[in-house]
Amino acid sequence: MSFAIEVPGEAAPLSMFELGRALEAAATSTDNAQRKSAGQQLQAWEAHPDYYPSLQTIFLDKSLRHEIRFLSIILLKNGIDRYWRSNAKYAVKPAEKHLIRSRLLQGSVHEEEKSLSLHNALVAAKIVRIDFPHDWPDAIPTIINVTRTAKNGNPIHLSGALLVLLRVVKELGTARLRKSQTALQAVTPELVQLLGEIYTEKTAYWQEFLMKGRGDEDDADYAMQNSLMALKILRRLVTTGYEQPHTDSMVQGFWSLSQTQFDQFLNGVSHDSWIPAPYQDLVGKHLMQFTKLHIDMCEMRPASFPVLPNSIPLVKAYWNLVKEFSDVFEKSGGIKSSGATAGGKAKHEGPLSEKLALKGLLLIRSCIAIAYRPTQSFKYRSAEVKNLEHKAIEAIKNELLTKDLLLDIVQVIISRLFIFRKSDLEAWEEDPEEWEAQEFNEGGAYEWAVRPCAERLLMDLLTHYKELGQPLLTYCTFATKVDMDIVTKEAAYCALGCAAPVVHESFDFDPFLNGTLVKDTQLEDTMAKLLRRRIAILLSQWIPIQVAKASRPVVYEIFRHLMNPSDKHNDEVVQITAARQFKCIAEDFGFDGDDFLPFAGDYFNLLIGLLQNVNNDETKLAILETTRLIVTRMESHVSHFGDAIMVTLPGLWESSGSEEYMIKQSVLAIMSALVMSMKATSQRYQPTIIPLLREAMNPESPLNLHLIEETVDLWKSLLMQSTPPVTPDFIQMVELALPLLEYNSEVSNSCLEIVKNYILLAPREILHDSLRRPTILALEKTLEATGREKVQLGVKSIDLILRAAEELGGAQGVSIVVQDMLDTSLLKTILEGLHGAWEASQTVGPKQKKVGTISTLRQSDFFSLLARIAVADPIVFATMLGNFGGIEAVWPWLSTLWFSTFDTMDIDRQKLSLLALTRFCELPSPVQELVLGSLQDYLSMWTSVITELRDGAENAARDLLVWGEQEIEGWETPLDLHERQLAHKDPVHSVAAFDFVNARLLDLVQRTGGEQAFEANWAVNVDKEVLAGYQALSQPQEQQMDG
Repeated sequence: MSFAIEVPGEAAPLSMFELGRALEAAATSTDNAQRKSAGQQLQAWEAHPDYYPSLQTIFLDKSLRHEIRFLSIILLKNGIDRYWRSNAKYAVKPAEKHLIRSRLLQGSVHEEEKSLSLHNALVAAKIVRIDFPHDWPDAIPTIINVTRTAKNGNPIHLSGALLVLLRVVKELGTARLRKSQTALQAVTPELVQLLGEIYTEKTAYWQEFLMKGRGDEDDADYAMQNSLMALKILRRLVTTGYEQPHTDSMVQGFWSLSQTQFDQFLNGVSHDSWIPAPYQDLVGKHLMQFTKLHIDMCEMRPASFPVLPNSIPLVKAYWNLVKEFSDVFEKSGGIKSSGATAGGKAKHEGPLSEKLALKGLLLIRSCIAIAYRPTQSFKYRSAEVKNLEHKAIEAIKNELLTKDLLLDIVQVIISRLFIFRKSDLEAWEEDPEEWEAQEFNEGGAYEWAVRPCAERLLMDLLTHYKELGQPLLTYCTFATKVDMDIVTKEAAYCALGCAAPVVHESFDFDPFLNGTLVKDTQLEDTMAKLLRRRIAILLSQWIPIQVAKASRPVVYEIFRHLMNPSDKHNDEVVQITAARQFKCIAEDFGFDGDDFLPFAGDYFNLLIGLLQNVNNDETKLAILETTRLIVTRMESHVSHFGDAIMVTLPGLWESSGSEEYMIKQSVLAIMSALVMSMKATSQRYQPTIIPLLREAMNPESPLNLHLIEETVDLWKSLLMQSTPPVTPDFIQMVELALPLLEYNSEVSNSCLEIVKNYILLAPREILHDSLRRPTILALEKTLEATGREKVQLGVKSIDLILRAAEELGGAQGVSIVVQDMLDTSLLKTILEGLHGAWEASQTVGPKQKKVGTISTLRQSDFFSLLARIAVADPIVFATMLGNFGGIEAVWPWLSTLWFSTFDTMDIDRQKLSLLALTRFCELPSPVQELVLGSLQDYLSMWTSVITELRDGAENAARDLLVWGEQEIEGWETPLDLHERQLAHKDPVHSVAAFDFVNARLLDLVQRTGGEQAFEANWAVNVDKEVLAGYQALSQPQEQQMDG
């Protein structure tokens, strides 16, 4: 059957024929336009009622090409995730669901193509997980019946049924919903009995064939595959299908069978095996399933594991298996990670004996977890379970983890499993750079590599059995003698490094460092590179834990020696390892820039030289990270070497390519560290750095998406360490930050801080016509942000613009900025928000009460900006209010809200508002009458704020916000100092509030006709207590003068 398709002009109606054409084009066409068109058509049909049943129909049609059927089942599988649940948009209708479910098993049971059968089984499992037991109560009973029927029939049918069952058990076993777990446990006994029969029968058949030659070869092959599939299901059921597996007789029987057959099969894959070579791989897979069963039971059912038949002897047998393997470990090829399997997991290839030994180590680690980490192992606790837990812990501690076994484990690990193997050396020499990176990354691969797992096991034992530290140290002392071979020494150093966190109190590392390690670093031997690499790793493990300050220069000397490319024993692996591991030395708390200074120049040269000689991106990143850390920890000392570092970085940026973002990310991080360490002297690098910043901040560049956070951090660092004047190129970059202020993100907040810093450092340039209005327009959007930090920073930035306008342009400058604030609606936003808050304050009662559009904190923010305008020039402020109905219309509600908001302001804002409101006293009618009409509010406010500013002092002129000379702190950046100098000029910190108020009040009194007229016409309207409170402010000063 063949379909042909042309690129459609519009979506075609769904029919089996059209669907077939679209699937064929999407799956097999070599024309990209046809494939794209077909894909769009298939996507458009997803909402069609008959789409998914039709996909299943095409999948079940074996006359069609494999590619078409494969695509149809993939699309069906994807559709289950998106549209099967009833609450989904375009959900599959109940009748269609019923049709699909009725044909599900057919797609695997009667399918000979394994890949198609597998994906159909995945579809079935997804549906069962959603529908069973509520919408599809007979799902598992149906699968059981089909499996039982196929048990003694066609082996392909049985294989398909078991595949569906496996996927269903996997889905239900990993489901978090209790209903799925309960549903699985309800059918587990029946499933275990059926699968046990299948496993027993099929295993007996292929064993009979292999041992005695009875039966058919093809049938034996199917029997092996089906027994393996049954075993995979059984091992999951006995751990997830029972709350207490040890209480079930079928589980006990299967557990005993697993141990018996493990021994049988293990003999079957030995050198004198009774199993022919072609079948040994499948037998090995049976063995691996048994190991997974034993480990899963130990980890998932820790209370049941020790009381299942012969579990303790089982673990000891595993240890014997590990010991036997340790004799050949040195010659074993190792387990290698390869491409992912169909399930998405990495595939690990290697000798079966090594895989089994690894499982043995993992099982012992799980037993230690039962004994010493019960809170992690035991999750569900009832009184009965707690008692069982206690017995499990005691059994593990007393019967398994005996002193003799523990000593044996430690001895085997450090003397055999830590040995550097021939296969490791061959891989090292074949591709040094790749091998070093893989070794570093595989350090945490304890789940699939023997040596990392052995390291973890050793650490577990030393952590819980500290007495084992002494035998380990005794062995290491013996093994590190001068005349000991290098491979043995390397293994001993590996053990000593692993044990560092545990044995550091009983081992004096400094004499060992200054004596043995210094000598071993200088050994010249064909295998010396092994020891040198290990010494670098050993030092990185010990130095953060224990080393004297006097010994640190020795450490620095050793690493410098190991990174020296002129020494023939320092091959690429040794140099890279030393460069990578020195990061641990540099980030240690005890690292001192002064002590490291004599070595720093050589280190930077060596690191930069090494960087230019390596090709692996991950290796480059490691070297760059070490360089960055040294730059950071050297602080100002790094200025001696800044030029040499900066010469290298732009070239590395360019050579890394347009899509190698991680290298560029590291370059930016080093530049940022260099700038922060060198402080103001780093300004000479701005011409080099700014083009990179501009490239990364360009919204059209792909770098912008991946590097924006690091770019913004570097940009901030440059500004923090800058002093005026700022270069024109650097100033123009502010235009790239303004569009980002409207977003809610950390990057946006950082860009806002950048804009604020530009206003501080280059106020004249920011107030230029080309930048002033765009900046104000961008800052307006920050006032409506949801984050408090962003609003505060936006208000601060606008405040700085107003101050800069006053300082540089006086009243005219302020007027220009205020006009921009009017044109951009910034002032409209402020006054509308405040008016809404005032209206809300005028209504009472649960039904009439209005909710203000802004919070009291936002009111304080807005009033601080209005205050800054008024402090700069009250005439400009009064003129501005003319745009909102005039000051006579606005003053009554604005002043009322302003005075009432003082309680929510901090003392700095209170004083700023005091200065602003007081400046209105300078203005003539009609403002003068408005001020006098609010005289009681004024006097109350003056008294309250000045009293707080006086801070209990007798002197009325005292003002705690008026700053004197302040010492410069060592941590302050040039930007900090500049900002502090600007703050000194702020009237809030340079004008005494009492003198400022008193002078303007006296002037106001004189303008109203003198003291008598003032008292008769205006002061008479003020409460006596309020008037007396203000008068009391000057009394202490007057009494002192009289005295």
